[in-house]
Amino acid sequence: MKRRVVITAMGLVSPIGHNPEDFFTALREGRHGVRPHTELKLSHSVGWVDADLNKDLPGNQSMMLDRVSKMALFAARQALSQQPLSAEDLTQTGVYLGTGIGGIKALCDAVAGHHNIGPKIVQLVIPAAMPNAPTAHIAQLMSCTQEAQTYATACTAGSVAIGEAYRRIRDGYVDTALAGGTEAMIQPELLRAWEQLHVLCVDQETNPEGGCRPFSLKRSGFALGEGAAMVMMETLEHALARGATPLAEVIGYGVSNDGTHPLRPNPHGQALAISRALQDAKIKPKQVEYINAHATGTMTGDRIETEAIKKVFGDHAKKLAVSSIKGNMGHLIGACGALEAISTIKSLQTKILPPTLHFAPGDELCDLDYVPNKARQLDKLDIAVSNSFGMGGNNAVLVFKAYKE
Repeated sequence: MKRRVVITAMGLVSPIGHNPEDFFTALREGRHGVRPHTELKLSHSVGWVDADLNKDLPGNQSMMLDRVSKMALFAARQALSQQPLSAEDLTQTGVYLGTGIGGIKALCDAVAGHHNIGPKIVQLVIPAAMPNAPTAHIAQLMSCTQEAQTYATACTAGSVAIGEAYRRIRDGYVDTALAGGTEAMIQPELLRAWEQLHVLCVDQETNPEGGCRPFSLKRSGFALGEGAAMVMMETLEHALARGATPLAEVIGYGVSNDGTHPLRPNPHGQALAISRALQDAKIKPKQVEYINAHATGTMTGDRIETEAIKKVFGDHAKKLAVSSIKGNMGHLIGACGALEAISTIKSLQTKILPPTLHFAPGDELCDLDYVPNKARQLDKLDIAVSNSFGMGGNNAVLVFKAYKE
């Protein structure tokens, strides 16, 4: 028998808030954290985090850890402090974490040091840069002896981590799991690499029609962002037995691969992931009221996601509310799915849908209800979907439900 899986705690750090409440308030009010960086000389505005990530780090971790691990620990500590598990339970709690690239700052600093164009490196580069470093440090924080897994599936990584944790709990491998994503890709070298792909948006600071504008007529791409988010997941039985209050229920997870192109998304592959998630949740398309879209603000990507939604939902697609939060925070690559999962959970709790920021209509191929520019109350909201689609053709979709006894 499949076990019910609930969320009992959440933690995050983002360009628009350093905890779930502040994050969702910023979304609801239409604020954005994409702005010029004050410490790095970058070619574009970015969604960067200004939290004190060294706070509470023991010993020499402030020097030895890459930024990607520091953000993961920041988010994990938050989640672990809410409705906390016992020390014994923590040792049996699995850790599942997604990241697109891992400790890239450590690698960039090592290359600069090698060529004598940067400061002397004091980090041990390999343990700082390896993609599973954030997972390992969180597992050590918890004294975890359960599995601690890392997923590097580009822009779906955070969603995949949550989805795989959901499967492990549902199918009886673990009773509790901490899952999410982290990314710290804001480096001059990486901005230049993204420029090669022609996917970065025109800066709003230099062009009034710039910025990340998902589904809009004159959209030009996404702004690169950074951040981390973690959720505590457990069986409903385990949560109630220890007196924890569920925040929401995870009821479905679907994945697919396009199998067509490493960069160009495919509507059939995306629709397959959405359909599999709904089948896993044992619900019909018409039961979904809201989709937190992947929608990065690229011309092709937003059209294809819209097409995929229409393929799955048919006539009901016109009745769905669909919005993207990337205009607020930028595209956090491996962390975006985890941040968007928390946004979706907060929507189920508050019955408020975050708007698609900077929206301007006019694209005939993007003709759904995108909750333009202003948050919306939706009192009947009970089931919501969170889409994540990544380079390489990797697709992951999560289905959440408002918790009811």
